Amino acid sequence: MKNGLVEKYQSDEDQIRNEVEIAKSDLASAKHMLGIQEWGWAHNAAYNSMLQAGRALMFSKGYRPRSQEHHTAVISFVKAVYANKFDAEVLQAFEKARRRRNESLYDRAGSISETQGRNLVQFAEKFMGKTLELLNTK
Repeated sequence: MKNGLVEKYQSDEDQIRNEVEIAKSDLASAKHMLGIQEWGWAHNAAYNSMLQAGRALMFSKGYRPRSQEHHTAVISFVKAVYANKFDAEVLQAFEKARRRRNESLYDRAGSISETQGRNLVQFAEKFMGKTLELLNTK
């Protein structure tokens, strides 16, 4: 909050549930993209799954992103509030994925390798599993 990235926000269960459903759908899309060898799209869908799950976590704590740096705000919040709940490797992958996503969408098409796509889908699965556990959701 002191950096202006997040603000207090009163969400409701429906909004949190909706974010979780979007995250689940994006994760399913990421897996589908792996199956058709669309590494970049698999990576981006996996990243978006993590982003939406992160938003659900923010909402559950009574916060939302405030700044134009929405993605950075979500990642920073998750790292600050849930660092001891997620493996450090998963949080590091989330942060790296944001930069790779920007590069692949805006700067260099085809810059995501098969390994990067597959790895991020695995990290997104771990992130989703822990998010569901923290939210007591299935």
